[in-house]
Amino acid sequence: MRGLPASAALALFALAVTTGCGPYPRDSDDLSELAAKDAMRVGASDDPPWVRVAPDGSVSGPEAELVQRFAKAHGYRLEWKPGGHDALMLDLERARLHAVIGGHDPDSPWKPEVGWSRPLGLRASPDGPMPERRIALPPGQSAWHYAFDQYLVDHEGAQ
Repeated sequence: MRGLPASAALALFALAVTTGCGPYPRDSDDLSELAAKDAMRVGASDDPPWVRVAPDGSVSGPEAELVQRFAKAHGYRLEWKPGGHDALMLDLERARLHAVIGGHDPDSPWKPEVGWSRPLGLRASPDGPMPERRIALPPGQSAWHYAFDQYLVDHEGAQ
């Protein structure tokens, strides 16, 4: 009895390989699906003028508005989690949040621990300087990170 022709064996191999793989990029913790199903959870650390957290927990400022536009463009309900920067970054590192805005220092010890968006094209005022601002994103969430950065490029003027 003869074996399968080479083309049939190759086709079976390709089928076996591709059916075991999901779409790429993908998230290790299904954050994209969770944002769509439940809510996009974003940590906010008070960092005027970029992020303002009011005593009632409401969040405003240019970075908050950018996140609101992203959530609206994707049909996500947005849930803010105001708090201290390090506590929020720990939650982000553990994929309990979709992003953290505000409070990021250029020499942050969190730089190697989490992901970072492309630089934001934001100014504190129309004629103000444009410092390099980024949004912290959870590590290992490739689809989420790609979607966020693609939105920044397509809609917010990021490079």
